[in-house]
Order: sequence, then C-alpha cells, then structure tokens
Amino acid sequence: MRSPSLLLAVEVLGLVAFLVLCGVQLIDSQAETTLIPLSAEALTTTDGDERWQGVFFQDTHVGFTVTRSSPVTSGGTLYEGRSSFRIATFGQLQEVTTAGAALTDTDGQLRRFDFFMSAGGVQLIARGEVSGDQIIMEVNQAGEVSTIAFDIDAPPHVSLSLEEAIRRTELSVGLSFSVPYFDPVTLSQGEMEIKVEGVEILENSEEAYWIRSRMGDIETRSLVTPAGEMLRQEGALGMSLVRMSPEEATNISDADEPVDLIALSAVKLTGQIPKARSTRKLTLQITGVEPDRVLHQPPLQSRQGDRVTVDIPLLLELPELPVADRSEPEWLTDSPTLPVYHPEIAERAAAVVSDATTRLEAVKRLNTFVFEYLEKVPVIGVPNGLSVLRSGQGDCNEHTALFVSLARAAGIPTRIAAGVVYSSRISPQGAFYYHAWPEVRLEGPTGWVPVDPTFGQVPADATHIKLVEGDLDRQVEIMGVMGRLGFVSIEHK
Repeated sequence: MRSPSLLLAVEVLGLVAFLVLCGVQLIDSQAETTLIPLSAEALTTTDGDERWQGVFFQDTHVGFTVTRSSPVTSGGTLYEGRSSFRIATFGQLQEVTTAGAALTDTDGQLRRFDFFMSAGGVQLIARGEVSGDQIIMEVNQAGEVSTIAFDIDAPPHVSLSLEEAIRRTELSVGLSFSVPYFDPVTLSQGEMEIKVEGVEILENSEEAYWIRSRMGDIETRSLVTPAGEMLRQEGALGMSLVRMSPEEATNISDADEPVDLIALSAVKLTGQIPKARSTRKLTLQITGVEPDRVLHQPPLQSRQGDRVTVDIPLLLELPELPVADRSEPEWLTDSPTLPVYHPEIAERAAAVVSDATTRLEAVKRLNTFVFEYLEKVPVIGVPNGLSVLRSGQGDCNEHTALFVSLARAAGIPTRIAAGVVYSSRISPQGAFYYHAWPEVRLEGPTGWVPVDPTFGQVPADATHIKLVEGDLDRQVEIMGVMGRLGFVSIEHK
C-alpha cells in the first residue's frame, strides 16, 4: 500500500503509472536491444553549465537534482540530468536514484532520449527515439526488453527537453501555450498545458517567470528564466525543487526525521470504521473534492450526490463459472508491467490453479499464493509481474502486478483498480491510504469483483474506494485529489 511514487521534476510527480495509451502497439515482448543509449562520450559536445537543485518535502531536504545542457556539433542540444533522494515508507528508508538524457535537433525537436531509475534494488531502463510519426521505445525490466511503438502527431518533449520549448517561446504574463509531451516512465503522452502567471525580478535584476504546467492531473508551478532554466519548482504533497549551489544541494543532514510518504498522503476520515477488514457495506460522505472524482460503478460502488456506497457480495453469493474466459481478450493482454505470456508467469499460473474446476476457486488459489509468497516490503518503483515473481517481495502495486499477470495467464479476465483503502496501521484513529488491487470478472457479463492479495481477501472488504481503473497511465489521475480528498463515515456493517 502506498501513495503514487515520486521522481524528478515532472517525472517526480508522474511515476505512478506505467502503461500504454491508445495508439500503442506491442511489437516484440522479448526483443534484443537495438537503440543506442545517449551518453556524453558518444557525442561531441562543448562544456555545459550544471544546474543544481535541492529536493524538499514539507521543507525537509531529502535529496538533489542536477541538470546540464550542451550544444552538439550537429547543431542540436544534449540535455542531461540525474537525481538522488531519500524518503520513507512505513518508516523504512528508501534510496531513489534517477538519470536521463534527451537530444534535440537544430529545430528544437526531440530526437532521442533515455531514462534510468533504481530504487530498493528495482531498476527501470527506458530509451527511445522519434522515427517519423512514431516513438520507438525499449523498456528493460527484470532482464526482459520490450519494444513498443507509439503513434504521434508531432514530436513531443520529455521532462528534460521542456527547457527547449520554453526557450523558443517569448514569455509574457498571461501567455498560454501547449507542448506535446511524452513520459518515458508512465509511457503516456498528451499535451502539456503551460500558462505564464507572473514575473519576478531576481537579485541580479534579471526577470524570471512563474509558469503553471499541467498534463492531465499532474500540475507543477515553476519559476523559470527566459532561457528555460528552472530556478524553483513546486508540486504535490509539499514537494519542491530549489536552485542551489552543488554544496548546498548535496548537504543533506542525517539528523532530520525522514519524510514518510505514506503518512504524508493519508486521506483524513471523520468518524470510525471499527471492523474494517470484515466490513461488507460502507457509506461515506466525500469531502474536499468534486464527488465525481470517486467512480460510480453500481452495483458494487454507487455514488449519489456527495455520498458513495460500496456493497460487496458475500463469498457464497459469487457464481461458479468456468476458469478461463477468452471472450474479452482486452482483459487478458500483456504489457511491459504485466508479462502475461512470459514462460515463468505462464508456468507458475498453471501450477497454482492446476485442477481448479471453477473461476472462483482459481481466484482464491491465486490470491492465497500471492499473499503468502510475497514478503510485505514497501517498494518505490514501477511494478513488473515477472520481477515481482523473481524477487518475492513488494507492496500493493507488486501484489497487484503479480496477481494480474498470473490470473490473465490462466485465462481469467482481470483488471487493476486504484484508489484508497482504510487502515489503522499508522494511527489508532485510522485513515484512508492510496492503494491498488485487482478486480476479476465473476458476476455474469458485467460483474467485476474486487480481490486483494495484499490483505489476502476474496472478495476485498468494502473500505476499498475506487478512484480510477487501469494501469499506471490512469493511476496518475489520483494526483488530482491528493492533499484534498477526505471522507466522513456515515454507515458501516
């Protein structure tokens, strides 16, 4: 169980998701790597100035970032960046390291990019290039390389190269413009909406502009120079990046109490839910956000006005269906994070469900396997079903990725839900915390039932409040309610 993961700059707020949007086509799930990674040694550059920022959460200095841009002999620009920061989840300190690069051409268009992240022994490597009307991406996780093609209308920018787009725009207060944007972490694309909100005179008498950037529900506020250099950036959960000297940015005190993202992102509950794990029906009043930010999917989750009711059927009420159902292939497909067709996943799924005669029995076996197999360890990173199977540990995202991978491999239609769940683990009064869990098709042609391998539940209890549906490209929408969402307990039984 955890809040969406945080990384650097726009990616810092966007590492909550990792899936393909419409127009994405899986080409080869186990292709050999062919794209050449960017590096300073591979390109002839002139010296570039490094820009250092301190990373802060709630005014606590937790890490640093450093970026630089260098002209290349072809006339384009090479942008490079890296970050390192420390945060806690359930009191366990986590070290997160990222690095990336982006190459633009003489017209300022993105040509190639790469990205690396390491957190708690979990690594993600992604690189890509713009080729005609497509982005060709390679994603390396758990030693497996997936090659993916994204259709694009125009060459997008990535986080590092946004500086190029700002530099080529004459900034003025009130100006609004959009930039095609691609996130190599979530594998999502769209328009980055940018608005210039104000101007600030710096100590050296130069001007800098406050701009608000928004892509979907991820929003940041940044102070930038007319050349596009970022001086300060502010995001969700009290996160900020502040321009500093290298000595200041890297001077992180071990004496400071680690920032715990789980506690920081808690959703306040007014009232009590005394027997949460056995609650079958729950009614809450939604506060702090528009009620439609909570999904309306009757009969399991119904919203009326500012109230939401979750009504979970009893185990005995669930129907006995054949184990496999191939009629809706969209809920059986694989992805870079759900390696459904990998031999290790397929073999383990077959072994777990073995002679199960009904889908419900197969789901119960898979749920028990994942619950007992995985060590409950907080992990910051992008979940991958294969790497989770090999590592044998993780939090709710890893439990969900492994369960969905195995269930789909067994022919069971399965999807991912994300939202909040009640827990009294951190504080006696209890609160809701951001969480992910699987849903399986068990009730006829339109019925989906939540299960929770993190808690070992079939079906999951009624404190699972669903906000979004889908993999990490959709889960990023949760950023739009973080810090605002709240509930009042109305009825529980």
